[in-house]
Amino acid sequence: MDHTIVLIAKGTDTLEFLLKELRAYFEPYCKVIGYASHEHIPDLSGVDHVFITTKSPELYTVARQAVADSVPITVLNRFFELRKMKALMQIPPGTTVPVMNNSPVTAQEVIQNLIEANVDHINYVPFHPGCTFDDLEFQYAIIMSIADVPLPPHVEVIDLGFRKINIHDLIDIGRKVGVPSEWEREYLSSFILEMSELAKMLGTSYAEVQKLNSQLQSTFQAVKDPVIACNEQGLITFINDVAVELFCPHASSIVGQPYTVMKEHSLLQPFFEQEDQEDALVTIDHKQFIVSSQSIRRRHEHLGFVCTLKDVTEIQRLRTTLTLRGHTATYSFSDIKGQSQPLLQAIELGKKMARNNQTILLTGENGTGKELFAHAIHQHSLRKNGPFVAINCASLPENLLESELFGYEDGAFTGARKGGKPGLFEQADGGTIFLDEVGDISGAIQVKLLRVLQEKQVIRVGGTGILSVDCRIIAATNRDLEDAVSQGSFREDLFYRLAVLPIQIPALRERISDIPLLIDEHLEQQGIRKTWSPEVMELFYRHDWRGNIRELKNVVDYAITVSEHPVIGIQDLPKRLTDSLFQKQQTASIPQLDDNRDLDILYCLHHYYVSNKPVGRYQLAHSPELQSVGWTESALRHKLKLLEQQGLVRSGTTRQGTSITPAGIELLRKHGRI
Repeated sequence: MDHTIVLIAKGTDTLEFLLKELRAYFEPYCKVIGYASHEHIPDLSGVDHVFITTKSPELYTVARQAVADSVPITVLNRFFELRKMKALMQIPPGTTVPVMNNSPVTAQEVIQNLIEANVDHINYVPFHPGCTFDDLEFQYAIIMSIADVPLPPHVEVIDLGFRKINIHDLIDIGRKVGVPSEWEREYLSSFILEMSELAKMLGTSYAEVQKLNSQLQSTFQAVKDPVIACNEQGLITFINDVAVELFCPHASSIVGQPYTVMKEHSLLQPFFEQEDQEDALVTIDHKQFIVSSQSIRRRHEHLGFVCTLKDVTEIQRLRTTLTLRGHTATYSFSDIKGQSQPLLQAIELGKKMARNNQTILLTGENGTGKELFAHAIHQHSLRKNGPFVAINCASLPENLLESELFGYEDGAFTGARKGGKPGLFEQADGGTIFLDEVGDISGAIQVKLLRVLQEKQVIRVGGTGILSVDCRIIAATNRDLEDAVSQGSFREDLFYRLAVLPIQIPALRERISDIPLLIDEHLEQQGIRKTWSPEVMELFYRHDWRGNIRELKNVVDYAITVSEHPVIGIQDLPKRLTDSLFQKQQTASIPQLDDNRDLDILYCLHHYYVSNKPVGRYQLAHSPELQSVGWTESALRHKLKLLEQQGLVRSGTTRQGTSITPAGIELLRKHGRI
């Protein structure tokens, strides 16, 4: 669970009730945590969304102080369960009734909810801590599970319980944090069942049924795909506007009629009459839809079906266009060659992250294969059948990059294509977009990119309409973005949005044991057979390879071009490579060692360096070579610090361990140890 939603409430009882409801919908797809406003609330800068329970300015201030400015804060829309409101219908019209809650704001919100639910025949009076019943005569009092003001014994209490969360809020935020559509449909189905049972409980009067239908209709409008529900007799019980426009645009009233009055109803017949139907592709009005259905049940009793249709015509057209343009991934993890531990760890991490739908940030030097990883992650993901759209953000000026990423409307600027043009985010819908060199984008583009990451929405250049996009973002950079954040050249909120799932691609000098394999693979692709002299391979192991694999391939291509012999020698290598190493040897000063046993430490580290394995201090101290000459772990700790000060070794993280530097290797060579 990589998304986190936070709930902040005024009371602990309300908090516990609403947390259960939020977790029932969002978990396990999203983590849900909650705090009461009077509690200590830690820094919540990494969360995706914050819900608060009231419009109280104090509660909003508490929430805003705990989260970054970019984190949206929403007041939960809530409603009463209709079964608990039935008692209100028995109160005579015009009766004055106190409505209790824990503050003036929340008490007024409850009253507003009741009026909006058409329970408006009562004169409501807000009651909260501080109010009293002295000199007031009330026959009834409305509470929300808890009486916030002591009640006289003669007052009849109507407990409406805690208000439930409006399903609009659940669906809207759920789509932004990756709640699967299958669960959304199942939840809607359960909601429909609950409303149907309430209709029976409340009676069959026209007014009551209309209230239920009104609530369900507004719920269905939150779903942008056609949705139709039928009962066991095939009568339409609910239908949203999108479905009306598609199937019966000229009908004045469709609810209560058999589904057979809709055009193309035969295509939907299996989904309204048979359970466990597999999703099917149908064509309606020259558009293709994927049809899905869900049974509505009460225990063992079958009550009907709810059917949804997903328009795939535009998606298929776009995917065909993207394939013709070459917007497809061409590499997989099997194309990433190497057996070194750092590379295998990066590949394993990439495979795990590919199955998630979160943003991935690939970091590493130029030439390490970040784009190769991006292709492979897409191919290994659930979006592999969707488009893979790549762009180098450093290769375009700001204004052109903006129009490429977000698209533009007709007439947005001089030379704009007639009719406008969809941006790469739109073209990547249903797939993956790869943003290479993302660390080089301007501040203005950073703001727009942040909106896409937060809201999954884009606005075209020169346009005002908001377009929803569903694409997975993989970003890559060779810059230290944390350093860029501290310098103020890269937005901190954008960095944390991009670095949800970071992967560090190892440099070639960190995986030198892969050099022979990479050379053989490169030659095999060209159908060339060559061998390399030991002197050349030793030189390759000593070189720092600042250009990484790209530089290695260039050196190999140069050598096989100029060499006239089956064995490549030093004389066949580029002069800049041999000169560079020669200059390093000439200018390198040999540090003075206090103890010849220091060479044993360096020699042992060189052994791990050549095999490309990380080694920690404990493992080093217990190696037979160092134990035999009397090194203990405490003495070794002190000595490694001294050697690091001399530039002979480098200490990394616990996982990276300690490694020998080029200066340390050269010292071993000078002393004849290698």
